Amino acid sequence: MPARRPNIYSKPPRFLSVLALCGCSIMGLGASQLPQEQDQSTQDTEQQQHSKAAQASTEASECTITLDSGRSITGILMQSDEESIVLRINGIDTTYRRERIASVKLLPPVSERFRKLRESIPDNDIESRLILVDWLRDRRAYQLAIDELDSILELHPAHPQATILKTWLEQHLKLTMSSNKRTQRATTRRPAAEPKHSVPLLTPEQINLIRVYELDLADPPRFRIEDSTIRTLMSQQPDAFPVNEQQREAILKSSDLDKLKLLFRNRARNLYHEVQVDEDPESFKVFKKRIAGRTGWLLNSCATVRCHGGEAAGEFRLVNHDPNSPESLYTNFVTIDRYKLKDGTPLINYIDPERSPLVQMGMVRSRSLYPHPDVDPVEFGRDWKPVFRTSTSTNFKRAIDWIRSLYTPRPDYGFQYPPASSNPESNP
Repeated sequence: MPARRPNIYSKPPRFLSVLALCGCSIMGLGASQLPQEQDQSTQDTEQQQHSKAAQASTEASECTITLDSGRSITGILMQSDEESIVLRINGIDTTYRRERIASVKLLPPVSERFRKLRESIPDNDIESRLILVDWLRDRRAYQLAIDELDSILELHPAHPQATILKTWLEQHLKLTMSSNKRTQRATTRRPAAEPKHSVPLLTPEQINLIRVYELDLADPPRFRIEDSTIRTLMSQQPDAFPVNEQQREAILKSSDLDKLKLLFRNRARNLYHEVQVDEDPESFKVFKKRIAGRTGWLLNSCATVRCHGGEAAGEFRLVNHDPNSPESLYTNFVTIDRYKLKDGTPLINYIDPERSPLVQMGMVRSRSLYPHPDVDPVEFGRDWKPVFRTSTSTNFKRAIDWIRSLYTPRPDYGFQYPPASSNPESNP
């Protein structure tokens, strides 16, 4: 069991003001690489070269993004592509869409900032130097942190905090290097992977729109509405707002929840897409945990490769890749929400949820209103097994409660799915 992280913040040392001035906040760990230093000497020993390689492979790259609203956010850069940037902030990965980002500024490499910070600390200020070690550790600059601890232990060989930190960092660095080597070997040997699914996934914009329609005003998730959205509503529906300018400004200063109620009350569906919902509504948290997520019965019983998650699934095709991701989760929801049996019966009965074919087909055939069709155990890979033994089973009741929690009457999200470009097969 690793040693407990020592408490090195018992009193605020002079070094904290240096970190504050440099804008260096303690954040979660990252995985992006940094450029290697340009002044490597040709006289480096094999051990020094190994240390530099370890440092370059584990340091994290930080950046500051400025949103179109003017807000600046600093975090560890985890992923960057044409559509979005993912920052890790306090250990949590957050995605920001490129269209909302005004600018991106990469911070200097950790090794460069470390040298500048270290120059400001006297050698005998051990407390501040230990804080600097902690700063390096949070940015995965393990080798730099170990080198600094070696320097501290030269002055104080028996320093307890430095000794514990060095032991922890050396073990963690070995594990990190070993894991990187295994990943590299696996990547080298693994043949090019085929696409894990061919089901068209919903876009982030479509997912956000579903979240807007499905959120519960009594228990809403985190969301944001810009003033510009309400100003647009005022211009589109002037009769719904007071003539007095101060009263209109008071509306702009109201809470996001009041603004959302205003949009709903005026049925401003053309502006719903401008509401940015940052997390799943409660009904979709349940959907992920109980129904369609990694541990849900829908994924493990219906979305397997040889069932509705495979190439022979026909029109009713579910996504079984990365099931907890918003793309997979909301795509599977729209699929079961819109799917109808050959006789036109919807898969979900929102009026009488217990009669939904979605749950009845998971029931023991002898007790089901819609018995599951026979399956070939050879082709399927195993005998079909019911999800629910009776209508009083816990999972059955949870599924019914989830259906009842969804918005009714069912809204028209305003987009087509599957997309017109897709060519689904006939019903299975």
